[in-house]
Formats: sequence, structure tokens, C-alpha cells
Amino acid sequence: MEVRVSNVEICNLAYTGKFEELKKCALSDSSQATRTDQDSRTALHWACSAGHVEIVQFLLDLGAEVDLKDDIAQILLENSADLKGRGV
Repeated sequence: MEVRVSNVEICNLAYTGKFEELKKCALSDSSQATRTDQDSRTALHWACSAGHVEIVQFLLDLGAEVDLKDDIAQILLENSADLKGRGV
């Protein structure tokens, strides 16, 4: 059974780590890399969430926006999340 996390195909590819399919999709239409799903998350959010470093780097190289906040990030920031991390 295929895992679906989003209504946007590129987000699903990012989360499931299907790098070659994601690359093909993004290179055929670069706007795909910046599309947001129903929760205002991008493929970059999903790739980070799943720990797919190669996909994260690819999306960053395409110019993916790093400052977009999803609902989880917004809640964390509103509750004084330490952006630099502990001990830094």
C-alpha cells in the first residue's frame, strides 16, 4: 500500500524518498518544487521530515524556499522554539 501524506504528488515523492521520480517531475516543471499541499507544506518540508538528505539538497539546489512555515513550525515558533538548537 502506497503511503500518501499530501494532495500534491511531489510532496509524496519527497516523503517516500522516490528521488528519481521527484527529480523527473521537478525538472519537467520547476514550479512543482514550490507547490504547497493542503497544510502549506512543500516537498522540502516532507523530505526534511522523512530525512531524505539527497532530496533536500536537490530541492535547495532548485531554489526551494527555506523560510516557508507550515502549521507545525508556526506552533513551535509561537512557543519560543530555539532556532539555534540546544547548546549552540
